[in-house]
Amino acid sequence: MFAYKYKRLMRDFINETITVEDFERDYLNTFKNETERMDNTLFGILNGVFEAVDCYWHERLRGQETAFEISEQQLRKEVSEALVKFK
Repeated sequence: MFAYKYKRLMRDFINETITVEDFERDYLNTFKNETERMDNTLFGILNGVFEAVDCYWHERLRGQETAFEISEQQLRKEVSEALVKFK
């Protein structure tokens, strides 16, 4: 299944193998250019991460998140939660 590429990206980000900037760029590009069909459950998980990445702002500090801007720590939390949903 093609979902492995998303899992790999998320794991690399959580394990700090790639930077937040690399994750942001690669995840957005991968999701926007996806051509495979996916069921609603998978789409919900991946779209949730997409929305979190879209809300990420590098200057937002932990504890100062808003509905429209989140910190790197919050992004990591959201990505971790999405990985759990894959299982």
